[in-house]
Amino acid sequence: MAQIRYEVFDHTADVGIHAFGHTLPELFIHAAQGMESLMVAPEQVHESVTREIAVEGHDVVSLMIAWLNELVFLFDTEYLLFRTFEIGAFTETSLLGNASGELYDAQRHDLSSAIKAVTWHEAAVERTNEGYKARIIFDI
Repeated sequence: MAQIRYEVFDHTADVGIHAFGHTLPELFIHAAQGMESLMVAPEQVHESVTREIAVEGHDVVSLMIAWLNELVFLFDTEYLLFRTFEIGAFTETSLLGNASGELYDAQRHDLSSAIKAVTWHEAAVERTNEGYKARIIFDI
């Protein structure tokens, strides 16, 4: 059976995801995929642009929020949508990775919701029997 990467849940006026991964880097990739899927269906995004992303946090939860907020920032400032992610250097307080995708194109991309921010509300990263699980809520 294939592993679930992420699942979406409704939360009052916001939306959230539970992301899953065997390792922390895989968890971070799946969280990014889940967040991006809230904006545009992944199959609509081509990979023509890659951005290097370096973020830091004081623990794994703040690192997750910094990672996802950096992707939100790149959409807000450069209109970039991402489909694939790679994580190179990773510790529980720093991450260096790449995100690949393309510029938002209103003709091709069906933007379902714009994410304003990744919230701290109920944010969690926990170890499970299968690896790791994250809970993240987004302000839309």
